[in-house]
Amino acid sequence: MDKETIMMFADKPALRKVFSAFLVTVLLFSALSGVAFAATEAKGSGSLSSPVVLKSNLPGEVGYSVFQLSDGSLVLNTSNQTCTFLVKLDSSNHLLWMQTIRIGQDATNLTRLLPTSGGGFLLAGLVNNACTLVKTDSRGNIQWTQMFSSEAKVNYFMAIIQTHDGGFAAADFGENAVESLGWIWFFKTDSLGNMEVNETLQGKVADCPSSLIQTSDGGYILSCTPYSFVPNQGFFSLTKMNAAGTVVWNTTYGGEGFFIQPECNGAIATQDGGYLLFGYLWDKCAWIVKTDAAGTMEWNQTYGAKDSSITGAVETSNGGYLLLTISNLTIPGLMMTDQDGNELWNMSLPRVTLPWGLEANYDSIISVKGGGYVMVGSESNSVWLAKLNLQDNGSITLQLLSIPVAVLTLAATALLPVALKKTGKKNSSNLSQQYMCAARLLFCQCV
Repeated sequence: MDKETIMMFADKPALRKVFSAFLVTVLLFSALSGVAFAATEAKGSGSLSSPVVLKSNLPGEVGYSVFQLSDGSLVLNTSNQTCTFLVKLDSSNHLLWMQTIRIGQDATNLTRLLPTSGGGFLLAGLVNNACTLVKTDSRGNIQWTQMFSSEAKVNYFMAIIQTHDGGFAAADFGENAVESLGWIWFFKTDSLGNMEVNETLQGKVADCPSSLIQTSDGGYILSCTPYSFVPNQGFFSLTKMNAAGTVVWNTTYGGEGFFIQPECNGAIATQDGGYLLFGYLWDKCAWIVKTDAAGTMEWNQTYGAKDSSITGAVETSNGGYLLLTISNLTIPGLMMTDQDGNELWNMSLPRVTLPWGLEANYDSIISVKGGGYVMVGSESNSVWLAKLNLQDNGSITLQLLSIPVAVLTLAATALLPVALKKTGKKNSSNLSQQYMCAARLLFCQCV
């Protein structure tokens, strides 16, 4: 379009209005088409959204768990080789406060975090081979500390929850030597950390717990991996206990053929009243099992190649699942599935690391208010906290936009000659041809 034509439009108000309306319409529709195209491309490549780092220079080297509070603020626990950090950010991700927690001169690595019903926080983990609970107020100031011994030579603190009565229930794996057959130690405390229930669960094989879920009747669901070295066999397992820690029923999954060596990293309660167990099959691939409320398997799915694992799961609003994955032993990623576990897309986070690799089971990823997810991990020996703007069906919705945008853009170019003719300009035909060419160029660049 030459300078004389542009000046002609500037001198004629009627033509200027037509030109302005047309140009705005084309640009708007073209921009929307560009967004639709980008989303479609991302869905195909498995990278719907790049993580947006929320906060840098956080204390610690390793990030474990993150939670969002009712006011939109975030709390997370991190650690270095000597102590644990409890960190709180406001809803705009500005640092509100940070507390350093260390018990005596011992290395204090409290890997578990819970926001408590009273507005404070509970940190838990192993300190000098003792199961340690540290309760803080809402500002992270320590209110009490309790340390318990399972009397096992080697312990792994696996899970802790707050119970309906304000107390806490935990599961530990104890063994007499590293990589030997061990047992589950389940204990329950009151709100001040005083022991109320103390149970050891041990059968013919070892049982390694992973997640605890309290049920509506006051009892518990425990996910675990029963296994033995002779024969080299294992299972995913759900154990139902009553409030006193007594086993009510136990159901196992796998243990034969392709599924002979599972490792259950954890479980979540699902919206339909059932459970989703996740983990991996040794030397094979990642595996998830969906059950009903009674532990009956409804379906199962495998994912990825050898040395893949699922280390966390979040149920989405449409009943699907966002899975935190590990591939090639160490590389974290994300996978979205539908409600039957069918993979929709996946993406990798090659520079991020998670503690424990294939067997991680921390609250490392959560859904947040307003949509999307927040994830914590580590990158280059520093804590990594990021927001992932993922929508459950966002790619499909945006993909559909490209069709009406194309139609409307072409319709606008077709109607332009009519609008110009009504202005009474003699050379409206030539002008309309020029602007239709311009519109087509914009359209082609965007779609």
